[in-house]
This record gives sequence, structure tokens and C-alpha cells, in this order.
Amino acid sequence: MDLATLHKQVLSNQVRVKTAKAGGSGTVIYSQPSPTDPDHYHTYALTCYHVIADAISVKTEWDPRVGRERKREFRQLVGVEFFDWSNIPHGHRPLTYSTDAETVAYDKDHDMALLLLRTVKPAPGIATLLPPGREIELQIGSPVIAVGCALLHDPIVTQGIITHMGDEIDYKLYWMSNASIIFGNSGGAIFTPIVLDHELKYVFTGIPSRIDIAGWATPVTHLGYFSPITRVYEFLNEQLYHFLIQGHRHTEPECEEERRKRKEQEERRLLVEMPHETG
Repeated sequence: MDLATLHKQVLSNQVRVKTAKAGGSGTVIYSQPSPTDPDHYHTYALTCYHVIADAISVKTEWDPRVGRERKREFRQLVGVEFFDWSNIPHGHRPLTYSTDAETVAYDKDHDMALLLLRTVKPAPGIATLLPPGREIELQIGSPVIAVGCALLHDPIVTQGIITHMGDEIDYKLYWMSNASIIFGNSGGAIFTPIVLDHELKYVFTGIPSRIDIAGWATPVTHLGYFSPITRVYEFLNEQLYHFLIQGHRHTEPECEEERRKRKEQEERRLLVEMPHETG
């Protein structure tokens, strides 16, 4: 596969994610016109929960509806930086431009988060996700490419193979590759070349999220764990964002309505279960 294809299908969809205290990588997985305004694109990026964790806080406040204190969650905006290699001399660092993004869904156990970018134009690149069911084709020895903002650098590309499958960490499934990653790669992407629609493509196969360590917490960069694509789909389905799964029958408005109904049900349950204070 030629380098132009690699740049288009691997590098172009990578972003750098920053909070007040941390940073990492992200991958744009969707950028389509809004169902209500075709000139306004909705763009979503995947990252790791631990990359944006400090932007989420929980405070205890008085809720007059139930007559007692109640915990409330607050989510700060995070920064997302795009990279532009098209407007620089050959061999120079890419230009960057940034936007705010909302954390619209997250799961600490999955170590995943979904960001909705505050942009209106289409993203310069979108990752193609491995179609559901095709993960069975991947095995130990399958070639992979890892990409992410290692040490918060511009996106770094490394290559290797899947070296291990089936580890469970904190009750979640992880795979391993020897494509070198380091701190900052978290939230980036693992790509695998497969034939899709009669064409060889780099497809999104997982999210780099952990690095094995040795001795006094010395990172072993070629022992990198990633969350496989099966868990990405599990996360998106659980969060009712399944319209992001390519080929899924649900639409963005339908998923939004499902989330609204679930939130209303949860609110009603809390109002019933939380007793009123009596004086």
C-alpha cells in the first residue's frame, strides 16, 4: 500500500486531545451533515477515558425536587487539535488548529470516551471502522499500524503485528501488539490492512490504552495493550450511539431519542427512590 493511502487513512483522522491537566490522542470516526442542517456537520472522535478524566467532576448540591442534597456531574470542555500537513514545506511539522469538544459519553471501566467537536465543517479525515464480524479474521501475527500523539508530539506512526490476544485487565478484554507506543498514544488508533469493498484499506481495529511496565515502572514500548474493536462497538451500543457503527440501521435522531427516554426513566427512578426530608 502506498504512502499517500497511509497518510489519508491513518494520519488524517488523528487529533490531539488536551484537558487542563492531561493530554493524549483521539481518532475521528464520524463526520456527517446534521439531520436538520446539511451545511452543519456533526463530528465525533474517540479517545480514552483517562485522557479526559480530569475534565469530569462530581459535586454535591441541594435538589429542591427531592428535598435533599444530591450529586451532580459537571463536564468541562476539552481541547481537540487537528493537524494540517498540506500547508507546509516538505519535511516540516504540520500546522495545528484547535476546537472545543464536549464529552458526550464515557465509561471508566471500558476506558473510553466519545467527544462531539464544536465544528461545523467536515473533518479532514475519518477512520474506517472494522465492520462487525470481521474481527474473526484478525489473529496473532496480523500486521498492524499504531498511531497517536506519543508524548504529545504530532502523530507518530509505528508498525508491528498483533502479538497477544485474550488478556483480561479489570474484567475487560485487551489485545497486544509490538507496534511501539508510549504515553500520549492513549486514545489513538490501531489500524489493520484488510480488503474492504474489493479494496485494500487501513481499518480502525482498536484503541491504544495501556503499556506494560518492568522494574520501577519502566514502560516497555513494544508491549502495548489496546482495546479491540469488539469493545469499541460494545461501548457505543451501551451508550446508545450505535449510529456511529458503520452500516448500523439506527440514525442519529433515533439514538438521541433513545438517550432522552433513558435519561427520563432514570430521573423518575431517582425521584421515587430518594425519600423527602421531613421537618
